[in-house]
Amino acid sequence: MDQKVSQEETFSPFVIEDLPDIVRGHEIWVEHGMQNVLFGDLVMCDLCFGHNMKSDKAVQAEKVTPAVSGTWGESNAVEVSTAEDRLLIQFTPSFEGYHIIGVEYDGGILNLPHPGLEGPKYYRQYTKTIIPIGNCEAEGNFQAKKNCEAEYNLTVGHELEIVPQGYRQYKVGENILLKVLYDQRTLPDATVYGIHAGNRENPIEVTTDSEGMVDIELEKSGKWMFKVVYGDSEKSVKDLYDKKIMTATFTIMDVGENKWK
Repeated sequence: MDQKVSQEETFSPFVIEDLPDIVRGHEIWVEHGMQNVLFGDLVMCDLCFGHNMKSDKAVQAEKVTPAVSGTWGESNAVEVSTAEDRLLIQFTPSFEGYHIIGVEYDGGILNLPHPGLEGPKYYRQYTKTIIPIGNCEAEGNFQAKKNCEAEYNLTVGHELEIVPQGYRQYKVGENILLKVLYDQRTLPDATVYGIHAGNRENPIEVTTDSEGMVDIELEKSGKWMFKVVYGDSEKSVKDLYDKKIMTATFTIMDVGENKWK
């Protein structure tokens, strides 16, 4: 005798919490509490993984590729270790001026049965931050000031990247100008999210213009993250995945209070 199975027993509802974190909206970003870092000091940063600056866990160290470059393009040796809910990135700066920390995270290929997500997708994520070494604003510290004010390339060459224009140490109420690059070309009509601890549930959303630019007001002091997500089916690989999905973030850790406002 055939046994009938009820619809309830055969139907598996789509629950977003069942998705892997990287699919349902998790990203990597770099945080640090380094202030007034001097030449030769050990720099320590956290590589976090979570959503909108709320960290959940550490990604696997073997899946990340960190790099540090500076004002004049030099690279620094980087050490990566695992903490309880994050990775630790350490390096010793080799000169005064801005140092750019860039990290790539290979999320891998996921093939999910959920509606709208059918077919394998390749997830890759990028993040970067900038740390000034030496007090760029101190009177008499001419070399650090010269290095921080120098015209130099703030790109690290990530596939998807957020590049600050005219980077400096920002104050509340000032605007930050950002350019989004994809394959080293400007990316128009992309949504950039401006995220602060105070607006995690409702971040600022701005669309890039024809030159890939957005202008965002820094409404609060402290830590900020800017995020963009882009998917490209043209980067599919036959028999491996039908779309590449990329996320890029850029963080600023020290937006200061504006005493004149």
